Amino acid sequence: MIQKNSSLSASNKKNHPSRNLLIRFILGGTTLIVSISAYFSYQATRNLMLKDLRQSAFLEVQRGVAEIEEWLHVRQVEVETLANTSTVRSLNWSVAEPYLKAEAKRINEFFLFQIATPDGSYSNTKVGRSNKNIQDRDYFQKAIAGKSDISDPFISRSTGIPLIAISTPIWSNSASNSSPIGTFHGNVKVDHIGEVVNSLQYGTNSYAFALNSQGQAIVHPNSALMSTVEEPAPSLLKISDRNLNAIAQRMVNKQQGIELMEIDGTQKYVAYLPLTQANWSVALVIPRQNIESRLQFLDLIALIVGGLTVTMITVLWQVQAFEQGELKKSKAAADTANHAKSEFLANMSHELRTPLNGILGCAQILLRSPALPKQEQYHVNIIEQCGSHLLTLINDILDLSKIEAKKLELHPDDVHFPSFLQGIVEICHIRAKQKGISFVYKPAINLPTGIHVDVKRFRQVLLNLLGNAIKFTDQGQVTFSIEVIDQPPSDGQTVKYRLRCTVEDTGIGITPAELSQIFLPFEQVGEKKRQAEGTGLGLAITRQLIQMMGSDIHVQSQIGQGSSFWFELEIPEATDWVQSAMTASEKQIIGFEGSPYTILMVDDRWENRTVITNLLQPLGFNVVEASNGKEGLEIAIALKPDLIITDLLMPEMDGFELIKHLRHTPEIQDVLIIVSSASVFEADKYRSLQAGGNAFLTKPIQVDELLHQLEQYLNLVWIYKQFQPDGEKAKEAITANSQSAQLTPPSPQILQELVTLASKGNFNAILKWADQLEERDTIFALFANELRQLARQFDEDLILSFLTKYAVETV
Repeated sequence: MIQKNSSLSASNKKNHPSRNLLIRFILGGTTLIVSISAYFSYQATRNLMLKDLRQSAFLEVQRGVAEIEEWLHVRQVEVETLANTSTVRSLNWSVAEPYLKAEAKRINEFFLFQIATPDGSYSNTKVGRSNKNIQDRDYFQKAIAGKSDISDPFISRSTGIPLIAISTPIWSNSASNSSPIGTFHGNVKVDHIGEVVNSLQYGTNSYAFALNSQGQAIVHPNSALMSTVEEPAPSLLKISDRNLNAIAQRMVNKQQGIELMEIDGTQKYVAYLPLTQANWSVALVIPRQNIESRLQFLDLIALIVGGLTVTMITVLWQVQAFEQGELKKSKAAADTANHAKSEFLANMSHELRTPLNGILGCAQILLRSPALPKQEQYHVNIIEQCGSHLLTLINDILDLSKIEAKKLELHPDDVHFPSFLQGIVEICHIRAKQKGISFVYKPAINLPTGIHVDVKRFRQVLLNLLGNAIKFTDQGQVTFSIEVIDQPPSDGQTVKYRLRCTVEDTGIGITPAELSQIFLPFEQVGEKKRQAEGTGLGLAITRQLIQMMGSDIHVQSQIGQGSSFWFELEIPEATDWVQSAMTASEKQIIGFEGSPYTILMVDDRWENRTVITNLLQPLGFNVVEASNGKEGLEIAIALKPDLIITDLLMPEMDGFELIKHLRHTPEIQDVLIIVSSASVFEADKYRSLQAGGNAFLTKPIQVDELLHQLEQYLNLVWIYKQFQPDGEKAKEAITANSQSAQLTPPSPQILQELVTLASKGNFNAILKWADQLEERDTIFALFANELRQLARQFDEDLILSFLTKYAVETV
């Protein structure tokens, strides 16, 4: 009972943080949602209220404009009425003067009345007949053209006082005359308009002003902006205040509205509206607080609600931050452990690769030696295979760490598909034969000839699945099937195939409980003796590689009956696989054309230098060694080599410093540099290339890759062992009776073995047989040469026809 309660208590403690986190999430989320809703409601309400307040301010301007418009309209009607009297139409000033003076006194709104003739001469009630002329006045020109007009304010030429002219044409009684016989003007002071404009207010410190059609002030509290006799009014369109200038532009363009902008150094609302009777516009400038002060209560409520929300969220955040801090401490500890693990794996990989470079390098040197006896070749092969297996295990661990860090990338290339599969099948045949079980290979007849895929990773996936199947099968067979299940529509250029790869075995099977664990890193299932045979990384890496390729692995298994693994991949067809296949089938390189090249090998490990020296010197290279960067730099300056191969980690001067000095030494700054390192860090590769390296070569060094880089950077033309130029086409060679008579075929048993290899598409094995026949006896030289040329064409039908013919003749 105590144990049960203890278990429940532990369970409650475990679930307690999760439950608290959920409660805080709900509270915080609810608070946030309510706060956001309240905020948007506040904004909507505030905008509506502000709109009403702005409209109220705009109505004040409308009131003033309407009052000015009504007053001007009455004055214009009075002027037009007087212009239609017979007294004014007579144009006789001696008769009209007493009448107009009496009318000016009666109406009391006009400063003077004036009659002008078409030539611009005039008489008015203040000065009588004038010797001046108003022909250039805009209001006169409009009136004499037959239009009534209300002018902008102007300085009167007869009185020197600012006036506004309300002008209208004078028509004769005769209907036949279509042109005015003169103009009649009623001039008023701007005083009444000023009174109306100055009466417009919206709270303290607000003021109004009016502009004419030129942007000049008709009324303005700033006297500096008003016209005088001595100095005309400046136009607001030309002043330096950008905001006031913009408002004046809108007013002159007869626009209307209310805007918030900076006026006189503070934020103010400006409401503006044009007149219809005259070409003027009135504006009201209102301090911002006069309008928005009525929103202060609403803002205060919003501030209180916002403060409460922030306080609650802050409390929740502080609690969460405390827990997050604890989690970060735990995560930091885990990250430190993971970083230490990665550093350990990388350093161990570097340390293991260095001796492996010597083991595999020397093995490759020995295997290339023609003087090595067959028995010793067998043992050297074992050394090379064991070293390669150890390298594979190291790479598996590094691959897993790269996948977990999302740093592993796929590098697809074109490959001859049947040859690729045949190479995998041959390896599995050997493994299955060693265990005494059968290996069955079932390729579909419609497989593509060439595919575009990451060859290394695809091979790794297949070998892992097939190797596991063989490992856990003690009797029966392992079956490898590959088929085309679909050919999706092409995109117009590339044909794609959906391939299904299936690996079936009759092994021990996997329990349902173990099925959920087999793809986990370092997890191994089955008997303990079988677990000792691997690291438990194969299936974990395999699945993640397949997922990177856009698919997944499926598995079915029954205890005691076996298992079945399968996956599907969509792979593009390749068309440039022939060249790579031909290159792979070339014979052994024994030298190169042209004069010798000097190569400087810089490495602090003697075994690494020995591998390079013994690989390259037999081919005709002059190899010079240096044990550190400083020594290498001195030799490079003195010797000026054609190419330098350098390690990175060295005493006295490392590889990075060496490359830097080489690139800054004028006489050797263009020397070719290949960086060769056991480092697995991509940063080291990137840094070495950025520093000035031309290429990067990973240790342990693979001979093919080294020779490929030398060929690329030194523009080499290789000389191959037993090199012979291409003959005629295969079909012509087969049918040529003269040559057929000279060919001596091998024994029927060898012919049958070659037929079997040809039917499987194993062209690499056929090429090896051709070399062996040629070495065995020169009598088979012509036959071996013909066999070699046919194998390099990758045509099963041609080579089978050739072999079958001689097999029949031999029988």
